[in-house]
Amino acid sequence: MNRSISIRTQPLKLNEEFTSRAYTAEVMNYIKQGKKKTQSGVVIAFDLTYKGTDEKGMLIYIIEVKKRFLINNKKIVIRKPDKAERLALKVAAVNDVLELRVDKNYKLIRVVNTEEIRIKWKELKDSILDDYPDLIKMIRDFDWQLEEDNIQKMYLEDNFYQCFFANIFYQEFEPQKGITASKIIMNGMGNINIPVVEQKKMMTQGRRRSSSLYITTSAKMDVEQSKFPLEKLNLFLGHLPTTSGEQHELDFDYKGEYTVKPDIGLLTKGQLAYSFEVKGLYKKTTTITFNLENNE
Repeated sequence: MNRSISIRTQPLKLNEEFTSRAYTAEVMNYIKQGKKKTQSGVVIAFDLTYKGTDEKGMLIYIIEVKKRFLINNKKIVIRKPDKAERLALKVAAVNDVLELRVDKNYKLIRVVNTEEIRIKWKELKDSILDDYPDLIKMIRDFDWQLEEDNIQKMYLEDNFYQCFFANIFYQEFEPQKGITASKIIMNGMGNINIPVVEQKKMMTQGRRRSSSLYITTSAKMDVEQSKFPLEKLNLFLGHLPTTSGEQHELDFDYKGEYTVKPDIGLLTKGQLAYSFEVKGLYKKTTTITFNLENNE
């Protein structure tokens, strides 16, 4: 009978073929606040192309989005998006082509073509203001986000890019211990970023190494970190229908899995689900999945 066991293995080798590979990704957010429920999602089809290394030895990757569309709570494409949805798609398009620097462990280090992104945004925001003059505050906020120091943080802490660039290659996976690393979950609860400590472990099916390996992930909130946003979380809780003096616990659940073909060094599939919940008052769940197309 097959079962999952921890194994000791050589560090996973990352594929470095000069070719484009097509992926499809889905990001869903579900929020329940009291009796109100909202759910939104986006599907992205993109090509990932390896372009070699730069002068510092960083790996060069290009992500080019081919399709992006919104889906509803039944995962059906929204054919007639409303004003806010149309605007979200327009703004997201400034990210359609990204030139990235990634380290040998397959961790995103930097976005290079930030000036091109700002140029695209400048052209877009003028048309947005013509159509929606009431959105001046949103425009100013996005201007600030795209300043060089801020834009790097925005991409590096983005939940999807952190998930996709999994930081699992050329790493020593010790049995039982695995690999631990600190990370930020952007907009984990409301718009509050929450630090966590993530652990990755390598698994395989049965007793023999198969054509696929599995990296499982778990995490816990990093409440000991000096930047843990306890004050912001208490303020957020104060806007919920609570009674003064009540105490509430914030529950956190986090689980994911990556599928890797070690013989060719490719990440072929990933899925991650995490949630933050104050029971009876608020719950936000995010799911991220991606798949390598034509994976035969």
